[in-house]
Amino acid sequence: MAELVDSEHSRVAFVTGAGQGLGKAIGLALAQAGHSVVFADIDADRAEAAAGDVGPAALGVSVDVRDRASVEAAAERARNRFGPIGILVNNAARTVAQPFAQLTETEWDDVFAVNLRGILLTTQTMVPDMVDAGWGRIINLSSLAGQRGGPQVQGAHYASSKAAIIGLSRYIAHEYASYGITANVIAPGPILTEATALAPKDKLDLLASQIPVGRFGAARDVGALACHLASTAGAFITGATMDINGGLQMR
Repeated sequence: MAELVDSEHSRVAFVTGAGQGLGKAIGLALAQAGHSVVFADIDADRAEAAAGDVGPAALGVSVDVRDRASVEAAAERARNRFGPIGILVNNAARTVAQPFAQLTETEWDDVFAVNLRGILLTTQTMVPDMVDAGWGRIINLSSLAGQRGGPQVQGAHYASSKAAIIGLSRYIAHEYASYGITANVIAPGPILTEATALAPKDKLDLLASQIPVGRFGAARDVGALACHLASTAGAFITGATMDINGGLQMR
């Protein structure tokens, strides 16, 4: 096992869905902040490529967050390389755009398996490291879709799972607060990623015009917020849902 850096400011971070998009941006931001980062993704090539952008302080691993054995194996690889996991970012998600009346049970269950069961399995697997250390950060990615719902999102299964993440995170925050562990939610609104960039320009321009700040967010904006929540400065923030949507929804 690699020798650990004895510093409260340097931790091992495990980020799911980190092969691209927001997950990769969060992983890169955490690495820049001085943490050892595990880029975990169901696509092994993407995970390894993302880790390669960082260097020796990063590891790319393949993981299927729906499967406990896969999660446990990935966590063990992370521990063998860097040591106990102190920061967990649950970003892995999926959806298939589908009108409510046409949703099948299989589609519903598969979206919930990735978006919600994945958080159950990763947290159960990695929170013991945090309990032992008396310090931990759990950051779960929800979405504006989980707050607003409506036809603009990619299906009721996606919106429902993202809403459920907020409730689950509050429960985790309550149960583990006394161990020095925080659990928070980031709820992004319109963020420009590889996926959104593929949308027609006229639709992107129309949506941007509806955002009070007049533009889409950048993936690095979400990375910066995750870094704050993962830091020692974020110790008094737990059970919170942090909106990052340019004012598209204000509370």
